[in-house]
Amino acid sequence: MSLEIGFLKYVVKTPLTSKVGYVSMYLFGGTVLTFFNTISELFSGNFVNAFLEYFVYSALPPTSLSNLIVQPIVGSVVAGISWYIAMSKR
Repeated sequence: MSLEIGFLKYVVKTPLTSKVGYVSMYLFGGTVLTFFNTISELFSGNFVNAFLEYFVYSALPPTSLSNLIVQPIVGSVVAGISWYIAMSKR
């Protein structure tokens, strides 16, 4: 199996095969999104806004259906890229 097909299988099947896969990709995607949103606010110098962004993205439950869809997708893609890099170095 080529690495590209393995990448696609990892990205598609991990969140769809079990509840554990979905939850782990949801949490990982939430962490990635929280990191990028907080870093952008910190670099702009808005420290209070950065704290609020961190709190909203990490401590509060999902407030819309898009959060339930976007976070696992982001988590799956980032984890899939990480898997692809690790496997290509083998």
